[in-house]
This record gives sequence, C-alpha cells and structure tokens, in this order.
Amino acid sequence: MAGFIDRVGANPIFGQISKSLKTLSSLGMKYEDMVVKQSRAVGVTEAEFGLQGYLPEEFLYSLALTDVGQKKFIAFFDKDYKSRRDYLRKFVMNPEIEFIIDTVADEAIVYDDSNFFAEIDTTVLKGIIDPETSKEIVDEINTNYRKIYSHFHFNDGHDAWGYFRQLLIDGFLSFEIIYDPEGKNIIGFKELDATSLRPGVEKHGDGIYRKIWVQYEDIPAMKRVLLDSQVIYISYAKGNFTGRISYAERLIRSFNLLRIMENSRVIWNIMNSSFRLKMVVPIGTKSPQKAKESLAEMMAIYKEDVSLNYDSGEVTVNGKPAMQFYKNYLFPSKNGEQPEIETIGGDGYDLSDTDALKYFEDKLILDSKIPQSRFDRSSDGGSFSISSDGMARDEIRFNKFIVRLRSIFQEILIKPTFIQTGLQHPELAEDELFKSALSLQYRTDNLFEEMKEMDVMEKKSSFIQSMMSINENIPDSTGMMQQVPYFEPKFLIEKYLGLSKIDMERNEMYKEESKIKNDAAMKAAADQQAGGF
Repeated sequence: MAGFIDRVGANPIFGQISKSLKTLSSLGMKYEDMVVKQSRAVGVTEAEFGLQGYLPEEFLYSLALTDVGQKKFIAFFDKDYKSRRDYLRKFVMNPEIEFIIDTVADEAIVYDDSNFFAEIDTTVLKGIIDPETSKEIVDEINTNYRKIYSHFHFNDGHDAWGYFRQLLIDGFLSFEIIYDPEGKNIIGFKELDATSLRPGVEKHGDGIYRKIWVQYEDIPAMKRVLLDSQVIYISYAKGNFTGRISYAERLIRSFNLLRIMENSRVIWNIMNSSFRLKMVVPIGTKSPQKAKESLAEMMAIYKEDVSLNYDSGEVTVNGKPAMQFYKNYLFPSKNGEQPEIETIGGDGYDLSDTDALKYFEDKLILDSKIPQSRFDRSSDGGSFSISSDGMARDEIRFNKFIVRLRSIFQEILIKPTFIQTGLQHPELAEDELFKSALSLQYRTDNLFEEMKEMDVMEKKSSFIQSMMSINENIPDSTGMMQQVPYFEPKFLIEKYLGLSKIDMERNEMYKEESKIKNDAAMKAAADQQAGGF
C-alpha cells in the first residue's frame, strides 16, 4: 500500500483529502519560510549536518527550519536509540524503577469519575475570536475535543496513563491521524514507531514548503509519505538542548550503583553463612602433570559455584536453588600421607550492615525528582496536606516538573483538536494565535498550586484593603475638609492583585451579565407592581 500522498493519483477522492490536509500541513509555514529565507547565519542543526558534504535543498531547508521552529528531538537521527530503548524497557521492569515511573504517571494523569484526565481550556480563545460567534465556536471545540478523546479510547480504560508512562520510558510517542474518505473529520488514530519517521519538507509549485514525514524510507515495500497534518510526534527531549532522551534514562546510574551495593551484601552474607575450607592434598612422588590432574579432579569434586541472578534475585549453588547445611568429605590415605583441611575466617570488611545502602537509595530518589517523603513507608508514604503553608520545596519542584511533562504530553490531544477545528473553520486555522490559545486543563489531586494561589490572593486582597484605608483631606464645595480614599480601587487591583487582562475582561463581562439580569429582574418586579394597581 502506498503512502497517503503517493496514493493521490489513484483515486480522485484522495485528491480532495490531500488538498485539505496539505493546506493544514502548510499552516504557519509562510511565516517560518520567510524567517528561514531572511536568516543569514548558520544554525546549530545546520552546522551539525551541513559539514557532512552535499545535501539536497529540501533537507538543508528542513535543517534550517529546525533551528527556527519547534525543536523536537527526532529518534530517526539517533542510530543507537533502538538498542537504548530496548534496554530502557527492560530496565524499568525493576520494582524500584517501576514504582518511580508509576508514581510520576499517577501524579500527572488523574482521572475523574467520567474517566477524563483533562478538559480543553478555551479561556484565552475568547480574546482572539469574534465575540459574536465565540460561544458557537467554543462549543464546537469542546465537542471536537471529546470526540478526539473518544477516538483515542481514553474513556474506555487507562490508555492515556499508559501512553504517558511510555513517554517517560521511551522518550517518544507518535501516531497517525486517520480521516474519513472526504478528509473532513478525524475518525481514529494508529500508533507508530517513532524510529521509523523522518521529518522533511516538500516544495509547492509556488515555492512554499510543506511539512511531511517519511516513514521507513530505506524499505521500499513499507515506505510511506505522510503529511504533517497526519502525524502526532511527541518527544521528551528537545533538539539542540542538552538533556536525557527519556525520564527513565536519568535513573540508570544511581539504580545500578544501588543494585551493586545490595548484591555485594547478599553475596557477602551467603559466603559467610558457611565455612570456607582450605585443603592441602599430598601428591607424593607424582609427576607435575599427574599432580595437576589430581588437583583438578579434587577441585571438580568439592567446588561450589554460587550464583546470584540480578533480575530475579534468585541464588543458586551449583545450579540448584537449595543450599547444603552440612557436607561430608572422604579422602583416601596411602603410606601415612593424609590431606589437611582447615577453616578460613572472613577477615574482610563486614558487609552485613545496610547503612551504606541508604546513601545510594537517597541518590536514586534525588535523581527521580520525587519528594523523598513519598518514599517513607514508615509514615504511609508521607502526609497529605491541602495547605501551602510550610510546603516542602521538593513538592514545589516536583509540581513544576509535572507541569513541564504535561505541557509536552498535551499535544496528543491539542494537535488533532486544532486540526479538526481548522477543517471546520479555515479562517481560524490560519490565525497564528489560535493554536497557542488551546491548552489542556489537567485533573489533579495535588491541590498545592490551587491552595498557593488562594493564599497569595488572600494576602494581596488584605494588602489592597489596607491601602484603600489610606485617606487624604480634600475640601468639598462648601470649603469644608473631608477625608477621601487616596488610592483608586481599580488602580490597586491592576497593580497588586496580579489578574491578567483576560481575567479582568472576564470579570467585567460577568459584571455586565449580572447587571443585565438585575435590571431585568427590577423591571419585571416594577411591571408586576404596576399591573397590581
């Protein structure tokens, strides 16, 4: 089966689909195209790849576009990524790492009773679109969002939690956006292998470039060319930024050190749970070769092979899981010559203590970014408080980390919602501010941010009230001095309360609505009273 663009000539229906989707794939390109063409310097990505010799014009353009556009890390260009991903997927099967990954995923993805972990936030949108049609468009956006949510089957289980967890482990998520035959509605999604996708550009006849994704370009039978409006691509890391490919990768070093320390103590205790024997075997007048053979035979008989499986934690002795608690040794005696056997004490460092393990466990917790109190099993994982007073800085940093992760993950729903709305309202899709006005409002059970905002607002309002109590003496019309507030309330609110322009506009809108309702109620009451007379 050919790629989407490749199939355009096979059926006129695909031509219609391609036209609408190509338009969406070119959105924003006009501005970025102008930025690239007006640039005179060599970007970071251009310099990295441009030194490798001649490259096609389209590829050079895509490199320049990377330096001025969204900087996603592309798995395709990391040739070692597949092997690293396989290691990471096996690595997170360790219980300690699994607990950490699940904790972060549980904090970021919180379901309500309707199995929704987030809602589309259109608050900023009201300041962009036409007020006369805003309610209708906002209703359409909410409807589109819920349909997209349903097409992902997020309301059928905990797939959203699973995909977020996968992003933490693999560092990448990619999906194909599937449309109906007319190309007007999104009908589903297909998960893709991020390593198979290479971003690129395709030049229009008018010289404008279009974003595309090439899949399995080295395998002719599987090669596909997809428009950017057909692909969701999410990366934990950012191109040209120093950082880990995935969250799980940052835990490798500290966990491996902790495991080495644990294993050393397990092996030490096993080795010191039984006597170690020193055997002196007489060889008489045997030749050196015969003596070696005798010693090798004795070693084969009395050798013990103790092995510790790092994955399962199972200890085996000579391939058997059971350990012998006593042993019988039989030696022949000839001409008065007898072997000597004596025990050897463990004179090395005592590894029976576990104090050193605490240090390496703390290192793992520090690398996880999860507050240490949540690992305290003696106090049921730490206390839960709905007050921001005395909130630990670890909790504040962890909350900011979760917010950053959510901002990366939200594209899984924001992009298709934007595309679906753009298909219905092309004029909005061409608005540069439209997509930036869409965001997700995540469900949360960590009330710290909300409590913090309420506490700050309470303190600000108290301060404003105290400032409003400052008076000045001003003469009235009769010449008498009277005290009036020195500060205008609106000035204090704008300066100290910290409300955004949009929040203040919404407040004025609600005040106007309330005034209209009150006026209508007063008029109805007056009419009723007049009718009674």
